[in-house]
Amino acid sequence: MSTARLIGASVAVAAALLLGGCAASAPETPELPADAGDAGEVEVTAEPTIAAPKTLDVASLDACTILTKEEAETAIGTALTEPLSASTADAAACTYPGDPNGPTAQVAIFVGPGAKQQLDIDKDTLEHVFVEVPGLGDEAWQQDGMIFARSGNDWLSIQFVSLDDPAVFVEPLRSAMAVAVDRVRGLQG
Repeated sequence: MSTARLIGASVAVAAALLLGGCAASAPETPELPADAGDAGEVEVTAEPTIAAPKTLDVASLDACTILTKEEAETAIGTALTEPLSASTADAAACTYPGDPNGPTAQVAIFVGPGAKQQLDIDKDTLEHVFVEVPGLGDEAWQQDGMIFARSGNDWLSIQFVSLDDPAVFVEPLRSAMAVAVDRVRGLQG
């Protein structure tokens, strides 16, 4: 076989392989049933989308409705005084101070980007030790005396101030946060 014929045959085989490869990778076009005839418009159904929960307007939120005084007292195990609340674009806050006559106690809740900022500072800057809390909101993290959770795009934090051992408050903080997350989800719609 001459060199020219060998090159020609090689080119022909390569072209056949390339064309065969292209044909194999081209998507198949579905065929209509024989009785479809002129079907006119074809209805295309889209995949259902799940709406993301709305983000709360924390500037107008009363955080004291997310965790009530009675719930805060039950969680920390002592009487608290009337709350102090404030709301900004970054956080809705509610603080339940302890009785000035003792014992030392305070419960504070924050809702909004400010709660996420607290978490970031404690984790990244101050390098506090955290444990992940599964099954609480979309994401939850706990450290001594404080717990953080995310519901959709909204972050929450609850802090206990007490002279008692922080281990005493691990479960009460989680229970209080479960209540708070449920209320936030209800507001998110």
